[in-house]
Amino acid sequence: MSYLTRICGNASNWQYPTKSAAEAPDTFYSQHGYGHEEWLFRFEWQIGGWQYGFLQGVNKGWESRLARGERAGDVVLYTLTPQGRRYVARIRHIEFLDDAQGVAALDHYKRLGWYDRMLQEIDAVNGDKSGLGNGEWAPYVLNVRFRPEDVEWYPPNTFAEAGDPVQQYNRYQLIELNHEASLPETVGTRRPARTGQILPPTQDSYFTSGGSGRECSPEHGMMQAALHEELKIEFPESNIVFEENFIDVTVTTEKEKILFEVKSDFCTRRVLRLAIGQLLEYAYYWDEPSEKAVRLVAVGRTRLSPEDERYLKYLTEKLNLPLEYRRVRLPSEV
Repeated sequence: MSYLTRICGNASNWQYPTKSAAEAPDTFYSQHGYGHEEWLFRFEWQIGGWQYGFLQGVNKGWESRLARGERAGDVVLYTLTPQGRRYVARIRHIEFLDDAQGVAALDHYKRLGWYDRMLQEIDAVNGDKSGLGNGEWAPYVLNVRFRPEDVEWYPPNTFAEAGDPVQQYNRYQLIELNHEASLPETVGTRRPARTGQILPPTQDSYFTSGGSGRECSPEHGMMQAALHEELKIEFPESNIVFEENFIDVTVTTEKEKILFEVKSDFCTRRVLRLAIGQLLEYAYYWDEPSEKAVRLVAVGRTRLSPEDERYLKYLTEKLNLPLEYRRVRLPSEV
């Protein structure tokens, strides 16, 4: 599902509050001097390679959206400027957090001092920090997460032209996108045919996505805990170890060694892409092959698609790799 939503104005590329937007009197921004979205692209604040942030459009209708199973999608962001409606970025595979995820992510922010830094930056623009996370406006400081590499930027000064459907939207709402063809191209637009090109790709220097985080995300920890409970039942007499030699979970039985690599992405294709290389390296690169039979298990949150199953079947049958996929959901998804 693809959506369109407005974000507040900002002069720092949404890294910290700048009090540079002109908003209507009845908005949170006008009353408090900042918006919850102003840290959306603070890329040095990553947890396990994930960027956490807030979108007001997600905040509205949040509970009903999760109840319908709408947990992820692509979101196109635009903002209002004196020159008109400006397209900012497109974020692919963005995940809408449930309450447990939002609370866990904010706890992480507080432990690392990031939340205190947010409060300091609100003070720096003479904002009213009592509104941050105030349930009257927004019950959660963080309600989305995405991988920085999934951000596709629109070139600077990409404004909606006359007749563009975005011209009719004013409020901070998550609007289902049904006019894809009318959108301008992002810097990182993905071409369906994937045809090559004669010249090297353009290296745009005005935006950066930052590096990957080194810590595990809260979702990763939740999945490990849920997997542990399942494995204790399946392998009651076996040795279950976490984070040994960088492997998320290792189960050793009398006859086999099972390596589990956990990825909390909603996209199973990405889970397989990220996990398989790591599993192969963990199993075969560093040490002599194990005397026990080896099983390599990629762990994700969603079911395999038919394409995923066909791909995995090819790897196991044609290449004779001992690969498997296992679904482990967060407690709130059970």
